[in-house]
Amino acid sequence: MIMRSIGTERFSSINPHTTYKKASTETSKADKSGSEKKNTSSLPDRVVNKIKEMAQDGAAKSVYMGKDYISFINSYKKQHVSPDRSKLIRLLTPTLLTAKYTNGLPFFFRLIGLPFTGKMCVGATGSSMFIYDENGDEVLSYSTESGWKEGQTRAEAQFYGETTAIYYKAYKAAREEMKANSTQNYDMGASSTFNARA
Repeated sequence: MIMRSIGTERFSSINPHTTYKKASTETSKADKSGSEKKNTSSLPDRVVNKIKEMAQDGAAKSVYMGKDYISFINSYKKQHVSPDRSKLIRLLTPTLLTAKYTNGLPFFFRLIGLPFTGKMCVGATGSSMFIYDENGDEVLSYSTESGWKEGQTRAEAQFYGETTAIYYKAYKAAREEMKANSTQNYDMGASSTFNARA
């Protein structure tokens, strides 16, 4: 096994997924609201409230997880949860292009100053590379046949799990409230019709 390092002089920072933990602990006075239930997720209150608001809007339109919600979640994830994969690709592509033949044997390396390690193989049929975060989650992979592919980290999976649960509960509650109001309005209309006939 060979362990070498690749320098990262051109990149001052690549957002590791650990920023999700930092983002989750940030709560300011502006983020706190007088909502009925306390935020028990690892997300900031302002994000939880935004998700609930979007779920209520979606429920009013009978649209579950519409385009605006998907756009918001993906944007937040990219900024606060995911590693900056595009910078990693820009950093590692030249390495792939100049990689020496390894007869298909793995070549291990560490990215200096960043929380990523990698494994690369160069054989007769092409090159492959796998990039892992500090938890051992596969962030990116490359093969000659398919190019670069993203792998989901545990932090991203947790983020999707939490946001989906928050949205689902808020959407369901809003739909039930709408149904209850609709039934109540129907009952009031029926009783007023009944009284009119009496």
